[in-house]
Amino acid sequence: MSNKSCDLTIFKACSIQKGGEALTTKEAESAFGGIYIAPEVSLYLTATIKRDVPSAVQSYPVNSRNLIRWIRVGLSSPTLVSVPGRELLITFEDMVSMRVIALLRTLGVSWPKIHRAEQWLRQETGYHRPFAIKRVWTETVDVFAEFPPGFIAASRQGQLAFVELIDQYLQPVEDLTFIRHNGVYVAETWTPHPDVLMHPRVQFGEPCVKGTRTPTRMLWRMFNGGDSISYLVRAFEVSEQQVENALEWENRLKVAQRS
Repeated sequence: MSNKSCDLTIFKACSIQKGGEALTTKEAESAFGGIYIAPEVSLYLTATIKRDVPSAVQSYPVNSRNLIRWIRVGLSSPTLVSVPGRELLITFEDMVSMRVIALLRTLGVSWPKIHRAEQWLRQETGYHRPFAIKRVWTETVDVFAEFPPGFIAASRQGQLAFVELIDQYLQPVEDLTFIRHNGVYVAETWTPHPDVLMHPRVQFGEPCVKGTRTPTRMLWRMFNGGDSISYLVRAFEVSEQQVENALEWENRLKVAQRS
């Protein structure tokens, strides 16, 4: 994560040219959205999947190798399939897609079902990242999506689900917010931890204290450098609870990194 953070710091500090004019950091964020690398995404997913599926006996491994394999077989944006590993930058929507895939695998959904669901959803929605759309559900066997007629079994080529069974299904994207885009609702933000928000147009998608542009890693570094929680509260104009949640989130990332 440190290499990526340094790269983005340099990226933000430089003048970004577009049509001969330099963009500000905020304009660049709007133009490029969230930017992540595979090791970083694997930490975010590992740090949250146990919370998302507390009943899971064993989480599906979401290391960098698996994430890149998912990209290579087309389970994220098709534009990433042939990008060399060292040049691979993952967007926010691709990260959300990978999170849904990791949850489906942890819940026991088979690869053939996931592939069929992805293909059907892409065809029906016309959206190139179908696992980033609103409400993908599962009952551990099939993959369902919410459409105007009701719940559709995407892994069964669009069969209509029985309404009376809906209460048994898991919604694995409940901590996301969505925005309407090209006729479908697509993930816009992710709250991976209380008071921690990831927005692709805020600090290039880096985890920040909710309602601010303050990266949680900045609070972590200052706290571990000797600054007190009360000082961080005053310096960044946030609540004590927000600081504690930010530190807890960063601690979860460190634990995930060691696992």
